Amino acid sequence: MRDKKFMIGFIGPVITILLIFLDISISPYFSWYANSLSSLGIHRYYFIFDSAVMIGGISVFIFALLLYRELAVKFLSIGLIMTGSVSLFFIGIFNENFGNLHLAIAIIYFILTPLGIILFSFYRIRPFISYYGFISGVLSLITIIFGIFVLFKYIDIRIGLSVTEMAEAILLSSWSSVTGLYLCYHHAK
Repeated sequence: MRDKKFMIGFIGPVITILLIFLDISISPYFSWYANSLSSLGIHRYYFIFDSAVMIGGISVFIFALLLYRELAVKFLSIGLIMTGSVSLFFIGIFNENFGNLHLAIAIIYFILTPLGIILFSFYRIRPFISYYGFISGVLSLITIIFGIFVLFKYIDIRIGLSVTEMAEAILLSSWSSVTGLYLCYHHAK
């Protein structure tokens, strides 16, 4: 392993996803059919979910900053990813009880982060990483748009917003993890 600093792109998102699954497992009220993931931020063990998204936000922000500094990539893509990561962090502070503020912050994360990843994919690290970034970014946007259509009953299917939110979170986390691991082993200044 040459460049360990890029491990933050792997470790932070993995911890975030694992903590969210831990919170789901100890939350008997939680339903994949009725809740959003943010419902985990307003119950007895709210601190698990809140910590998870705050860790995710901080780690992806640092990872994006490293990408910008080390790869000299255009700032627009990194700026979108960083803005999304700040929004992810704020999801842990402004929970569902904050209503429209929470909703706006969540939308910023779920839209800007995949757009940043799509733009970043045009910076050629390796074809696999570029294609993976593009595909995971596009699938993330499709997933969240599908979730919004389900939420507003434009598509009649019995799932909660949490299903599409988790699918997108896993897609976005996988991009960060794959890119971070790749750069740990293949980055050379």
